[in-house]
Amino acid sequence: MTIFDFSSLGFQPDEMAVVTGAGNGIGRSVALMLAKSGVAVAAWDIEKEGLEAVVAEIGAAGGTVFPVVADLSEQSGVDSAWDQTGALGRPVQYLVNNAGPPSTTDIPVWEGVRIAIGSYAAVTEGFVARHADTAASTTFTASIAGNFMVGGTMDWYPAAKAGIVGYMRNAAVKYRGRPRANSVAPGGTVTRRTAVAFASAAAQERLKNYPMGRAGEADEVASVICYLLSPAASYVNGVLIPVDGAATWTLQ
Repeated sequence: MTIFDFSSLGFQPDEMAVVTGAGNGIGRSVALMLAKSGVAVAAWDIEKEGLEAVVAEIGAAGGTVFPVVADLSEQSGVDSAWDQTGALGRPVQYLVNNAGPPSTTDIPVWEGVRIAIGSYAAVTEGFVARHADTAASTTFTASIAGNFMVGGTMDWYPAAKAGIVGYMRNAAVKYRGRPRANSVAPGGTVTRRTAVAFASAAAQERLKNYPMGRAGEADEVASVICYLLSPAASYVNGVLIPVDGAATWTLQ
């Protein structure tokens, strides 16, 4: 994994970010990149094992990280996570809304939409309510599914990812830049969850048709998230950026 240098993006050493879904994939990459930039990270994840691994990695690199085991599918879990973070006694400037069910999760549409959009909304509302004086920026991990294309996922997934973007745009206007709100739309991205699928012969054959001939890497998505989150993007608000190597245009 490539960890890019974000020292020129304006992050300050005394700042703090909450990263949800920090134990795996894109969230893990974001947590590592922010910690390397000097930002303290409250790493939230439902999976204790993955969380412990990223906390150890950040700690070994000299970063500051605080683990929070959290199930964000219910309001009580969101409240508990914010309470644990608040107990650290540090203001939070940045929020990365990244946690969510995998696209292959077989659940009814109403349940998938409730969890995916509802958790992002609950976490964001908790951020604004508890850190109104310092909230600077939040990002939302959406997808090309539901926003630029459909197909290849459970029915709830494109519906939820489109809804996340709608919620983000409303937040960008509602909060008037305190915090700014933006989204990324990853295409096929290699993570711990997806590595086996992308390694299959069928997937490798499909990837030959992608403009860049490969899937994306988690750190390539994370780098865009870190930019949108940062002071360097201080007048970027309410946008959705696809991070798919132009694959969308060949998959129509």
